[in-house]
Amino acid sequence: MNKTSIKTLLVTGLALFAMYFGAGNLILPVMIGINGGSNATATTLGFILTGVLLPVLAMVAAATSENGIEGIAKRIGHVPGLVFCWMAMLTTGVLYAVPRVATVSFSMSAGAIGNLPSQPGSLGLFIYSLIFLAVTTLLVINPNNVVDKIGTWLTPALLILMVALIVAAFLQLTPVVDEPVEKYANTPFISGLLEGYNTLDAIASLVFGMIIITSLRTHGFKQGKQLFRATVFSGVIAGVLLALVYFGLSNVGVRIGDAEVADGAEGLSYAAGLLFGAPGQWILGLIAILACLTTSVGLIGASVQFFERQFPKISRNALLVIHMVIALAMANLGLATLLNVVVPMMYFCYPITIAVVLVSLIDIFLPGHLYYSYRCTIWTAAAFGLVDAIHQGFALFGAPEPAWFAHLIDVIPLAGLSLGWVVPLAVLLIIGLVLDFMQGNFKQEAQTQTANVQQ
Repeated sequence: MNKTSIKTLLVTGLALFAMYFGAGNLILPVMIGINGGSNATATTLGFILTGVLLPVLAMVAAATSENGIEGIAKRIGHVPGLVFCWMAMLTTGVLYAVPRVATVSFSMSAGAIGNLPSQPGSLGLFIYSLIFLAVTTLLVINPNNVVDKIGTWLTPALLILMVALIVAAFLQLTPVVDEPVEKYANTPFISGLLEGYNTLDAIASLVFGMIIITSLRTHGFKQGKQLFRATVFSGVIAGVLLALVYFGLSNVGVRIGDAEVADGAEGLSYAAGLLFGAPGQWILGLIAILACLTTSVGLIGASVQFFERQFPKISRNALLVIHMVIALAMANLGLATLLNVVVPMMYFCYPITIAVVLVSLIDIFLPGHLYYSYRCTIWTAAAFGLVDAIHQGFALFGAPEPAWFAHLIDVIPLAGLSLGWVVPLAVLLIIGLVLDFMQGNFKQEAQTQTANVQQ
């Protein structure tokens, strides 16, 4: 591998890290440190499992198809696969993740510095989100160098500021080891694991996969083993950086554990003020803007690329404008109500994503093409994920669950922990593999995703 290839992989890995690292990634680890107390480490490890390891494995799965999420989704059937693609794109795109990074970056930068209200309908939020989304659109206009723009310029700037904040906290602040809040007291690892859902990064990996694969192919990596390995290596670089930053931010939270803050954004603002005084808010504002802008660029770029194929008669520029208008409207309508819809959707989508990743990884190492393993496992994950999503919906709206549904939660193993899909998924995976073996699928000549990796 020559120096140019190594540089390309490094820039791509840095860009992928920045695409992952958005609003939730910035504030969730801090709140885990604040509320986790003596259980902060265990909670952070759970968070890293779904917030780092799962996204990296999802990127490996994405690399098994030259068509990214669409190619993988077709393995579960045309209609179910298309529904999953749309849910993934809209959840990680204009209906939630992009508006979220716009509003969070406002509240942590211009809103905090200028003491501007961030409630829906405020003029400051509208102007900021309009500028933020316009800059995103300009950076995404040329799809061929989106990764280079992020990895070469934006990510290094973000990392420098993040390292400055984390190192200063380690050197100047003493850990505060309090008792964990109730949420993290009994099952800290599981609680951290479920917190990792909120990053949306595992789903985003399947979304970003096409951008990363296209960029690497543009830089000369050939289809097959070479492209697969390059994609995996880029994912590992991003994953290592994410894990280090999450541990750092969690420890920032531990060091301000006695502070009275409402959320991770306030916690970071408090820490920045302690460490750097008045300029601290400007440093935090720049971190928030860079973190959220890089994520917005990646998500909009991937979403537009997907919908270009869904609606080939609509021009790319028109799709960009449509994305910008929808995201602007959602950001200014308020995300609190939207969150009540999106959180159950995450609990529905994540088991499906985990099943897709798991079977795709198994498919790499088997000598044929799996069929029943995909359908049995992923359809089961969807069914039991729906139960978890409804359970979360009742909790969010404070509505009492019907007696029959409460009984169902009691009967399904781990359903009370919102992991009711785990046991059924494992059982149906085994059944699917047995069916594939009995049908002779293991003996078929490698095709589709397996061929892409092995050729």
